[in-house]
Amino acid sequence: MLIDTHCHIHESDYPISGSDAIKRAHNVGVTQMICIGTNIPDSQLALDFASKHDGVFASVGIHPHYAKDGIDGLDRLVDSVYLGKLQRKLVAIGEIGLDYHYENSPRDDQINILKLQIELALKYDLPIIFHVREAYDDFWKVFDSFKSDKRQIRGVLHCFTDTMENAEKGLKRGLYIAINGISTFTNDELQKEMFSKIPLEKILLETDAPYLAPKPFRGKINEPAFVKNIAEYNCDFHNVSFEEFSNITTANTNELFKLKQKN
Repeated sequence: MLIDTHCHIHESDYPISGSDAIKRAHNVGVTQMICIGTNIPDSQLALDFASKHDGVFASVGIHPHYAKDGIDGLDRLVDSVYLGKLQRKLVAIGEIGLDYHYENSPRDDQINILKLQIELALKYDLPIIFHVREAYDDFWKVFDSFKSDKRQIRGVLHCFTDTMENAEKGLKRGLYIAINGISTFTNDELQKEMFSKIPLEKILLETDAPYLAPKPFRGKINEPAFVKNIAEYNCDFHNVSFEEFSNITTANTNELFKLKQKN
């Protein structure tokens, strides 16, 4: 069994049928997936889509690109989930974080919204899906500002392609690291070395569909079924069988997101 921990197949502009994508995923052993919210309307779409499909879950959050729009309404959305029938479908807050590559929102807004969403995750004891791009110096400052809190931040660094140094900083803080199709086609030798050094017990798999399709599907629309190809490629990095790699990464996912408890 495999799990796609990060996809966007619920979105209205996803180029192929989300239902068909789920069927193709099931056909190759990808039995569960998490649809990721990026703003409040999109988060509601993710929840609605998950409610209609077995094995599909959702996260809700404000992506750093939308931080300038504020956070008003996210707390009410999460409250409504916990008061209704969708509680078992909501598994995380995310994707949230800092993105200084595009900087679609001012940095101060990104930092403030990130802090507020970490507070929300801690309030509901939900794990966090972090999006961090060219912003790790500020991200660690924000993360560590919660050190005195008795509640522990649990989460994953989504689409990680940064340095081994930042990977180690994440691991020391108890975070998981998610790898996707980039690991199959990168030409960066330092990235390849980094992927091979991430401890197996801290790896999650994701597609980020419809983006970043892995080999041999470069140039095509990404979909959850392709997480199998990512697993096949990366088990060689770690010199383990496909079965062992799949079992470990699936166990990691269930440890973080508690999917077994929510079925």
